[in-house]
Amino acid sequence: MPEVNIQHLEKVYDGNVKAVHDFNLDIKDGEFIVLVGPSGCGKSTTLRMVAGLEDITNGDLIIDGKNCTRLPPKDRDIAMVFQNYALYGHMTIYENMAFSLTLRKEKKEVIHRKVMAAAEILDLKSQLNKKPKQLSGGQRQRVAMGRAIVRNPKVFLFDEPLSNLDAKLRGSMRRELILLHQKLNATIMYVTHDQTEALTLADRIVCMSMGHIQQIGKPIELYEQPANTFVATFIGLPPMNMFEGTIEKGNFKNELFTYPLNDKQKQILKDYEGKTVILGVRPENVTRTGNVSLHITNNENLGMNTLVHGKVAGVKNIVCKFAEWCNYNIGDEIKIGFDEEMMHFFELPEGDMPGKAIR
Repeated sequence: MPEVNIQHLEKVYDGNVKAVHDFNLDIKDGEFIVLVGPSGCGKSTTLRMVAGLEDITNGDLIIDGKNCTRLPPKDRDIAMVFQNYALYGHMTIYENMAFSLTLRKEKKEVIHRKVMAAAEILDLKSQLNKKPKQLSGGQRQRVAMGRAIVRNPKVFLFDEPLSNLDAKLRGSMRRELILLHQKLNATIMYVTHDQTEALTLADRIVCMSMGHIQQIGKPIELYEQPANTFVATFIGLPPMNMFEGTIEKGNFKNELFTYPLNDKQKQILKDYEGKTVILGVRPENVTRTGNVSLHITNNENLGMNTLVHGKVAGVKNIVCKFAEWCNYNIGDEIKIGFDEEMMHFFELPEGDMPGKAIR
């Protein structure tokens, strides 16, 4: 599988509406890249530009060393799997998977060999004589993948392929996608708004917002070292808790609580004395020991852990995720603290731009 180099890619629509700003990404041979972000962030537009379904306003797209910026889709040697399966209802599964090869006028024995190989990988051999309406949603999505696999493209593009499936089936299909990637060693660009898909599937994640790349990195990097307040609150479920306060004489202080900083934090924040910053703490890094008062508003038992919702000092809503079964009642008051090693600090946002991480 080839490398993909995306250089200064931009998309501007009529009326000077810019959907994608200066997108730069080098995808390694066989890498699984996931573009993630909220609706309207530019991730699907970027994928469609790579596919050739949207014109590239500015920038260059290099696939396997070849400049494909102005090439039509059929000449880019890519295959795309869409959110809707787009299967032909009057054709059998075999005919659907073979369709692109039939259009190319490949020899029948070549078509049969490729279809059967793809069906073997996707566990569809017993379904080849059926029509799409006889298959489940997960099976139909596998057929759509099989139709892409038989083409043996240089790059696979997936545009939210699991969003139409129920939660249980999405989990199953995620596992199948991981196995498929291992079997094919394919170069994949995958778009989703679901952070669970991003964290479980990706070799690297590209987190986007408002047409801009916010951070590129391995899933653990975006989770443990978010580049800014947007990534911090978008990656992770439930989202990171945020507190605004001032650095004063070795403490983080606001109207809700005063929290002492350790030596490492003091060093990181030495240039922010007297300035307002944002303290971020993930729900799973809230502890059940400390000096911060929490007024319980909800208690959600999830089996292995409990989501505890409450108000700090009766004012600020936060979520705690405790790794045990808790039975708090609404109105209970408890004391909480924060895992010192997992506290994050950010500058205040400026305009539409998120606050940068302080490290």
